[in-house]
Amino acid sequence: MTHRDETLREIRHTVEEFERPAASPVPPRHRRRFDDDDAELNALAHDEGWVVPPAEVTRVALRPWQQAVFWGLRVYIVVMLVVMAVGFAKVAAGE
Repeated sequence: MTHRDETLREIRHTVEEFERPAASPVPPRHRRRFDDDDAELNALAHDEGWVVPPAEVTRVALRPWQQAVFWGLRVYIVVMLVVMAVGFAKVAAGE
């Protein structure tokens, strides 16, 4: 089974989940657009890009100023954690 066939099966399964039970028939004017039309469903899947695998995610090399900003944020977080720890310790000690 190809990736395309699996994707189409998942789409059909999702559509079937939202259909009404057989006990309450749906009038023709309210039926889903893609109930039994595989060609139209295939066209929709291709148009929306559901069949195409996602693009590969790669790491981006940061510029030196960006690295400096991130290191500054790390230092800031550590300093704030120390300040909060000292504050909690003082409150717990009753000072």
